[in-house]
Amino acid sequence: MEIVTLESQGRHDDALACLNAIFEANRHLDDDQWLARSIAMHRCAILVDAERFTEAEQACRAWAALGFEAVDSRWLQASYLAQALDALGRPREALGVLEEALGHRDPRYLPLARGLLRQLAELSEELGQMVAPEWRHLAEAVAKRFRVALPMGDTLAHSIIELVNITRDSGPASLDEWEKDEGKGGRP
Repeated sequence: MEIVTLESQGRHDDALACLNAIFEANRHLDDDQWLARSIAMHRCAILVDAERFTEAEQACRAWAALGFEAVDSRWLQASYLAQALDALGRPREALGVLEEALGHRDPRYLPLARGLLRQLAELSEELGQMVAPEWRHLAEAVAKRFRVALPMGDTLAHSIIELVNITRDSGPASLDEWEKDEGKGGRP
């Protein structure tokens, strides 16, 4: 937890040095690259938090090169990368990163799509464009998982942002509950 403490104190370089020390001390045990991926994820988080966006972009791309074990990691990496790209003045590229990541789905992680959909909606508005209609189905699936209907906004972006707002303090249905309601084999 020293890394979290260092980061919360704004000592980002010390937190990064701690990450590097952990990796160097244990790399010989990392046959499946779990540690490398975990270090890469934490490095991205620290660099985005430190607003060191050029380094964050590089770290996010290095993380992607390691591969993802599950959709939730891919989505988290996309979120960090999109934040970095947007801050670097490349919102269109950031939007593309989010769209590519959201193209990978797994019902187990559906509630986590809410955050990426919010970023997608906000970037679309920033660019003055509509959220692509293809994301409505995913937004509706997320809403169902939170036991609400997708709000009717003026635009899909507004509907997504309102969905995030109304579900902020609520938990999603468990995967078992959702599968029971939706029927096994249903894919968002």
